[in-house]
Amino acid sequence: MSITGNLETMSLAELLQWLANGRQTGTLIVNNGSVEKKIFLRDGAVLSSSSSDPRGFLGHFLVSKGVISEDDLAKAMAIQSEQGKLLGEILVEGGAIEQEMLDHMLRLKAEENIYDLFAWVEGHFDFLDEELPPYELVPMSANITGLVMEGMRRIDMSKEMEKVIPSTQCVPVSVAPLLDEDEMDFGWRGVLEAVDDDRSVEDICLHTHSSEFFVYDVLFTKMKEGKIKIVRPRVIAPDPQVQAAPAAADAPAAKDGADTGPTNAQALISEAMVHLKLGVYEAAARHLGAATSLEPHNRELAMVIKELEGEVMAGLENDGVKDEKVPVLETTLDDLRAMSFSPEEGFILSRINGTSDIASIVKISPLSEIDSLLVFWKLSQSGQISLKDVG
Repeated sequence: MSITGNLETMSLAELLQWLANGRQTGTLIVNNGSVEKKIFLRDGAVLSSSSSDPRGFLGHFLVSKGVISEDDLAKAMAIQSEQGKLLGEILVEGGAIEQEMLDHMLRLKAEENIYDLFAWVEGHFDFLDEELPPYELVPMSANITGLVMEGMRRIDMSKEMEKVIPSTQCVPVSVAPLLDEDEMDFGWRGVLEAVDDDRSVEDICLHTHSSEFFVYDVLFTKMKEGKIKIVRPRVIAPDPQVQAAPAAADAPAAKDGADTGPTNAQALISEAMVHLKLGVYEAAARHLGAATSLEPHNRELAMVIKELEGEVMAGLENDGVKDEKVPVLETTLDDLRAMSFSPEEGFILSRINGTSDIASIVKISPLSEIDSLLVFWKLSQSGQISLKDVG
């Protein structure tokens, strides 16, 4: 039996319980306009889940838990692009992870994808009756009642954590040694090692490929132990290129100081096209993303957006942002530390070593491909990096 609706009228907990009680088999798709998650069920029991968020991908999840390194991920993804095998299979064959640990991580990743959904207050859902992936799934061990209880516990916990860490732009500062000798969780160690009194919470999430909840949990625990304090929210200066870009030709004129930004998907696309023609690619991509968020289920609109995103990618390539190019820093590390960069820029900059090409860095980036390439483009345009030919 198929069902469709939104999370404002039927909560995720109610929806999952309904599917469990009806012993339903199929795929539940939930979309909030920017991320799409799928939950696979058989006879009312959850088999697994997936997410369109890159940080929910298996490779990034394994890195976030300290099970594999970024080098392991890069090598495995290079093999995957050549042979088309599943990433987990490549990692096992290459000795980066044991099959038993991989199965455990697959179950854990599936659970984390679902727990994250409980924080969504808006989202459209569709249940596709009797539709399951064509590949074999590693079944989860948690039942729906357990998932709901843990999801609700995390909502309450998140509210408590946000009272003391109100923004991902806040910076955790250590006031005592953070790493205990008996700390065996490599995911926790990775987060604590990333606390350098300068990185924001968002920086740490990207640097470690971790979810916000996981990083908040680690930092909150150390705060209660009196080992971390939270200081200044970080404010990123607006991009002058984006600020200077003109409004779309068909955008409404300002009236009495009202917001002049476009208010519907078509207007956003029109403005994106203006930015695209001017070569202001970041602004174009932002408007296309906003249009997707407004109408995530409009297939005709999605086709137009995909085509325009392709034009953005082509524009970036025309400006020299090509897979085979090797990014090289054009300023010293000391100078970079004195500058203000977004978390996304900070992640990319920290992976530039003068030998890895753009394609290799994009593969290990928890950002989407287009977002990663936009960062390379911005850094290149501002003169912070140059893009060299191999050899």
